[in-house]
Amino acid sequence: MPRYEVHIPGVEPGGRTVTFRVDASNWMQALKTGFLKLGEVGLVVHNVLVDVADDGSLHVTEGGSGRVFRIKELTEEETAQPVEAPVARAAYDPSSAPTQVLSPIRIAEMVAASQPTQEAPAGFEPTLVFPKAAVPDRPVSRSAPRPTPLSTPAVTLPIQELTEPTHPVRGSIGRPRPPAPPREMEDVLAEVFDRVQGVYQFREAAPGLYYLLDLALEKIPAEAGSVFSSELITGALRFVAVRGPKAKEILAARTVIPAGQGIAGFCTTEGVSVALSDVHRDRRWYSAIADQLQYETRSLLCSPMVSAGRAYGCLELINRTPSPSFTDQEVGLLAYIAHQGALFLHTVG
Repeated sequence: MPRYEVHIPGVEPGGRTVTFRVDASNWMQALKTGFLKLGEVGLVVHNVLVDVADDGSLHVTEGGSGRVFRIKELTEEETAQPVEAPVARAAYDPSSAPTQVLSPIRIAEMVAASQPTQEAPAGFEPTLVFPKAAVPDRPVSRSAPRPTPLSTPAVTLPIQELTEPTHPVRGSIGRPRPPAPPREMEDVLAEVFDRVQGVYQFREAAPGLYYLLDLALEKIPAEAGSVFSSELITGALRFVAVRGPKAKEILAARTVIPAGQGIAGFCTTEGVSVALSDVHRDRRWYSAIADQLQYETRSLLCSPMVSAGRAYGCLELINRTPSPSFTDQEVGLLAYIAHQGALFLHTVG
């Protein structure tokens, strides 16, 4: 099984940095482990942008928080090299700290001395009240960043924490914080909010999903797009709507993607939208369909159709034009359309 090294820089300069190694079947499973690590501090992952660097490492940007990851598959030589693990922090020992034991009477005297002098009413006896321990307003136990839409248990992989990454970080990781959306994008969002309701004119699933797919391709420039439906029991994905140069061949092939496989399976299972640029530089993604149809896939954007804890499938766009990288605003736009697709499928059954 391949071994991956995941590096998560701190949010602020000088903040806590996490680096670990994990054995995973693919980089997406390693990324999920990174999600779980950040889930320990309450981060909920929704949309991620993935770019392939020149050295083959993946730079992942989480759209909501701006957190970034660097994921690199290690060679056999790198895996065999010894690494330095971080020194575990010693548990706090109260006996090692200087202490001063104060009696309740002495505490009462100190409190009284700090207050203005007032004559106590007749028959009044001072009572010392100790405050109750603070009760946390939320659970403090570890939790995954979000529940898995499919009813399959999350797998926690053993990790090996490191003091620093094997390959030094040069330059920035991930994408910079995007500027405020231009006014044109606000107009696009307003139009999509209105037009997406038109899906309810359809009484069958396929025509409605084609309506949403066409709306997505109209607002997000891409060569092709597909809608996958997820089988309720197995979670396998099937094409139900396809647009693009190879649409007829894809539908005729009746291809089934196993649950959790490829970008589409990952997005559907984890409930996370993913934009991947320059996929031809990373052969670890599920390329069986593209190879079978001899259709070059350069970039893709995929969003899950999830509602009320159920995964209905996903909506995927392929090969953005003219720029190969989908933007953070486009990821959010497709995520909204895909969510509306889930609500529509829930309505039509």
